[in-house]
Amino acid sequence: MSKAKRKLKNGTNAKAKPKGQVSLARWDQGAMGAANRIGLVTEQRGHVDADTGETINPNGVKGVRRVDMLEVYHQRGWITDKGYTAGEALRDAWSMVHRAKGTDYTAVRVDISSKPDAQVAIQIDRVSRYHAVVRRIAKGDEEILACVVEEGRAIAHMRQYRGAAHDAGKRHLCAALDRLALAMGG
Repeated sequence: MSKAKRKLKNGTNAKAKPKGQVSLARWDQGAMGAANRIGLVTEQRGHVDADTGETINPNGVKGVRRVDMLEVYHQRGWITDKGYTAGEALRDAWSMVHRAKGTDYTAVRVDISSKPDAQVAIQIDRVSRYHAVVRRIAKGDEEILACVVEEGRAIAHMRQYRGAAHDAGKRHLCAALDRLALAMGG
């Protein structure tokens, strides 16, 4: 006997399969569109064994996490630990400047605030922390640090470091982060 082919719902893509024939990932991996997958890495979820340093994951759970180019370059060994720490400080200060105050939707909302200047003061503090890091950046390093650390782009995004000059870009990034770490007291 042959299995009867089930008719799909009217308007369904001809390539679609019935529910019973679709295999799904065991765990949610986020949106699958190409633009949503940029910078995501799939990794094991579980706890890390203190003795061996391995992730113990008996259920095979995998998750996705977004990594920026600073972390990628550190994992590849292109930048030092001190440089990575300085880059993290710059990246975190940069992201705080662009972060807005969260809204507590459980609280009663009214049109006025008891402290209308509070958000302005918070933003001034964030910008001050960012400038405390930025003023330690050496001349000539601003562009590569802005590209890789703040914007999260690859070294090759900069025109002068494309192709054969990529190794020069790696050296410049490493040296720039090390100079920043030294200026920050690291």
